[in-house]
Amino acid sequence: MNRRIFGLGIGLILLPLLANAAPVTSATWADGHSATVTDEELLRYAIRSPAAGYPEEAQRRKLTGNGVYELRIARNGETTQVTVIRTAGNEVLDQAAKSAFMKWRLKPGVFTRITIPVSWSVNPVH
Repeated sequence: MNRRIFGLGIGLILLPLLANAAPVTSATWADGHSATVTDEELLRYAIRSPAAGYPEEAQRRKLTGNGVYELRIARNGETTQVTVIRTAGNEVLDQAAKSAFMKWRLKPGVFTRITIPVSWSVNPVH
């Protein structure tokens, strides 16, 4: 089970890659083929992939949710557009994810599109 956690107890978690449960990260490569990709594989092609901070308003309101976001990637590796495929249930969380994904930069010429499921949760810090 792959899981990437951002933050120290409160933050953004990429959903586990499970066959029947959660959506998976998938990509359309520059040559046109599509496939699922692991977090590790995606990070191999990342030049910059900053995490979304858990917004202060979301912390106060203890907002949680699961969203799916599609990144459009230009030939130079820049994210040009982020579309909410499935909302996390709150505009604050969706906007934080979109803002972070717009800062992503990948190796040029690898991907044209990436679909990423995201789970927002409040986790106690130990």
